Amino acid sequence: MHRCPHCLQDFLLRTDPCPGCVDLATQRSRAKKAKERRAAYDPVGQVEEWEFWDLLRWYCECPCCGKPWATAGIVARDHIVPVSRGGPNEAKNLQPLCQSCNLWKSDHIIYFDRHFPGRCAPLPEHLLAYLPAIQADPSVQLPLIAPGTVDATLRYPQATPRQLEAITLVLSGKLPDCEGQISVDEVDLLLDL
Repeated sequence: MHRCPHCLQDFLLRTDPCPGCVDLATQRSRAKKAKERRAAYDPVGQVEEWEFWDLLRWYCECPCCGKPWATAGIVARDHIVPVSRGGPNEAKNLQPLCQSCNLWKSDHIIYFDRHFPGRCAPLPEHLLAYLPAIQADPSVQLPLIAPGTVDATLRYPQATPRQLEAITLVLSGKLPDCEGQISVDEVDLLLDL
């Protein structure tokens, strides 16, 4: 039996370097890198707990599916304009959704009307400033639907997230001009309600 003098762990064989010391060095290295990453985060734009709970009091149920919060389970912080698509990480860009609706919405730009669950609403004025940058970026895929072909009566769960994103952008008046180009299947737009 060999006991390492540095990490004080027992091993059957003497090895150089000691497996226990290698594990400790790896843990220290990972902890150091994580600390450096945390220090590099920009603290500006972080959402405080009280800000989210202050927002949540305006919603008596999930604005997507209409489940009361008592039965919805986990309440997720959903970014209306996703951070991955250039939206700010601020309280003004949040809407509360139940966990299943947040996963369903994914990274689409959908703003739900809090008074009528499942129905889209125009984006708030303060979020419209983030849309030109999104539309100018060619790597971002927006739903290319001509405004005349969008059925604004579609609601969750009959519509797909891309259809609801198109409705939100049409209601906001920010859908790019795309005459004749439809990337969503026309059959999806003609869903029976």
